[in-house]
Amino acid sequence: MTSKAYTKPVITNVHLHERSLGRPRWLAVIACFFLIMAGAPAFAGTETRCNDLGSACICGEPLNGATHGGGQTTWTSGQMFNADDSPAATQCFPYPSDPGEEFYCGAPGVGPVPASNYTAFLPPGNTLSYLFLDQGPGICHVGHPRIVEQPDMTYCIRAYSRWDPASPMPNSDFTNGGQQQKIMTIGGDFAPGQGIYLNAQISLGPGGDLHTRFDGSMFDAPIDFASLGNASTDCTNAMCRFEICLDYSAIGEGRLRLRRTTIAPGSGQVTVFKPVGNTLRPNGLDLINLGAQGLSMFAQNYSPIRYNSHFIVTHVRPENRSFWPGPACEVEAGCSGGGARPTPMQPTGLTVR
Repeated sequence: MTSKAYTKPVITNVHLHERSLGRPRWLAVIACFFLIMAGAPAFAGTETRCNDLGSACICGEPLNGATHGGGQTTWTSGQMFNADDSPAATQCFPYPSDPGEEFYCGAPGVGPVPASNYTAFLPPGNTLSYLFLDQGPGICHVGHPRIVEQPDMTYCIRAYSRWDPASPMPNSDFTNGGQQQKIMTIGGDFAPGQGIYLNAQISLGPGGDLHTRFDGSMFDAPIDFASLGNASTDCTNAMCRFEICLDYSAIGEGRLRLRRTTIAPGSGQVTVFKPVGNTLRPNGLDLINLGAQGLSMFAQNYSPIRYNSHFIVTHVRPENRSFWPGPACEVEAGCSGGGARPTPMQPTGLTVR
């Protein structure tokens, strides 16, 4: 495959065209009518898959807009952000220390870059306007809500990432903690101060290995680092869709499935099924956020260049070990949504403002 010449990503202020004002009111009336006839509300910026899932989609962050905080076009490292393309009705959890913000990014380079600069690595027909750049070391997380769930449930997260051809990969020198980058995590502290926690994770290890984990004492799952492939070979010439699903059985078992799908113009898919945990949790879960879960862009001791898009969080009842969040049609173009149609349910553990 012929790859596009590398262009150094630059974050610039984006000037948006003003929307025309004073349009006839009957246009708004017609728009409302069609929304009502559709049988479900549609929110600007909410991805199609999240709308299709209804209440089974807990929240979503498309990361497909240029502004935050009500029109701000400058994304300054080391701040918390409230992206304007995620409506309050479907946005992910407010950052714990600031209910008005959704996520924190402290890498030296963060913010939207035009998707038109990276068409060689995106499927034809995608409707992306921007990709979210994470460049350099530091903490950056778009988190999932606090998990408050009873047994017989499947909880999943999904996002897209791609590493730039110029991005280094972690080395095998473990001095000072080694080099690594988190990719996605379902996690939380079950008993604060007692060390009972969940860590269901995809991470970027030495040489670009996409290794997986299901550890922590909450379910006491056997530890292994089975691989989903390699970021250099699988997620550089194309975007990769990453999915993690926690299957929480009716008797309180914890199981984990993880999947990497390289989308067009690349191809290929790898799925890892983790062993069932040794500890049952039949009385439900209440996982306090550790501030490092969800779409995890934390990089330690090295400086990756990574582009991200379309993070969603879902849960379905009853437990469905074949359900996946599936593709974002805005990214993969022409997709059918993917995954089994769940039974609609009222989401829990989500703060809506």
